[in-house]
Amino acid sequence: MPQDTKRINGPEGSTSYVAFCKDSAAECFEERLKQAIGKGDTREDGRSISESRKYFAKIGVVSTAKGSAYIELGNTKVIVSVFDPREIPKQSKFCGVGELYCDFRFSPFASLQRKAPQPDSRERSMATALASALNPAVCRHLFPNLQIDVFANVLEDDGSALAVAITAAGLALADACVPMFDIVVATNAGIAGDRVLVDPTAEEERLCEEGSGLENHGLVLLAKLPTLDQVSEIRQHGNVSVGTLWEACRQLSGACGELIPIVKYVLVSKVKKRLQEIDIASDEEDELETEKPNEETLGVASVKEER
Repeated sequence: MPQDTKRINGPEGSTSYVAFCKDSAAECFEERLKQAIGKGDTREDGRSISESRKYFAKIGVVSTAKGSAYIELGNTKVIVSVFDPREIPKQSKFCGVGELYCDFRFSPFASLQRKAPQPDSRERSMATALASALNPAVCRHLFPNLQIDVFANVLEDDGSALAVAITAAGLALADACVPMFDIVVATNAGIAGDRVLVDPTAEEERLCEEGSGLENHGLVLLAKLPTLDQVSEIRQHGNVSVGTLWEACRQLSGACGELIPIVKYVLVSKVKKRLQEIDIASDEEDELETEKPNEETLGVASVKEER
């Protein structure tokens, strides 16, 4: 093959510039844990171990989708789109209950390490967990032999990405007017020894997953239907004792309760805005109807004067 003389070929192997930084020296697990959780169980960002980050939520952000939602939890940013029901592909038999097709993706720029665009095992596992959390909330018996597509995209991952995606998917389904038994909210917690870290960041999640020398370490996710007071999904990863898992679920249930006013406010605000638009449109139609008879009477009067 002819060589491209205008291209400067780089080396076959390269080292990231981060390796030459002074702060890139490998630290032991204990030092990293002390930096993340200081004295008095205060985290690096100033939160207590039972405190969540601030939420920002908005619905109706994707114009081409039937329903959509965007949520920010600290630096974690997730957008979810829901599309109209369609026939289940490659389905030969009639299915009396509809299905949810969930696709979970990380953007290539979502984390420090660039991710390949092809889905990996982690994304497929999270898509399965997303479908498991949403299935009990959707009235699937109302659309037999059909499926609803739910696409979740993580724009930036700073911890609790799956929990944010589940909450955003519940908002997107409600925005799409999909019949539901209840809204879905989810929270995540990291376990490091006897401490339960509600809403961990990406660094705290890595520490909880490693758990070097800790008897209890791992991650726990809980998705809940708040009005029905039912749990739709519990996802646990790591080595966690039964007592610690019970305490983590208790704290996560309380954290889900704190999300309910935010979700209700977003949905009610969208309904009020839609009602205002309908009122304005009806007022404009009434004005047009009142103007037309006046124009007709003026036309008749002008004809009589001419005669």
